[in-house]
Amino acid sequence: MKPAVILDWLLAGFMGLLLPFSSFVASAIASDPSYIRHCFKTTAKAAGHLHGQVKSRAFSRYLLYGSVAPTKPEKVVGQCTHCGNCCLHRSCIYLDWSTSGESRCLIYSQPFWKKLACGRYPENRRDIDLYACPSFSSEAAKEGAPESTSP
Repeated sequence: MKPAVILDWLLAGFMGLLLPFSSFVASAIASDPSYIRHCFKTTAKAAGHLHGQVKSRAFSRYLLYGSVAPTKPEKVVGQCTHCGNCCLHRSCIYLDWSTSGESRCLIYSQPFWKKLACGRYPENRRDIDLYACPSFSSEAAKEGAPESTSP
């Protein structure tokens, strides 16, 4: 078993122990007391969020960021279509949907969001493939060009 997979499961197990406190943590991060008012719903969403983190290897990808270099320099191109796939396969506790069906992040651009892998998405072809993202693609970077662009 790869060390990254072990790391993901160990951290998921630890986070699972904290599920009873998820409404307080989510409320503090989002600055939104509704997470506490709807604590049972929040706890259920937090469990789904945790499952999404394991499925997308969120812990190891975040903690090992920069230690795994892409095999070839690549440039990420495209524009977000708000499908929600990159939000832990549509299971992020902070994912919400507009009336027109577009995804939106309830903590987008907050300092906490910028520290997460969300703030760096998509970094490369692996990210795009992992979430089956219809919005972005990667192409070989031209020599001297930046390796990725901001979405």
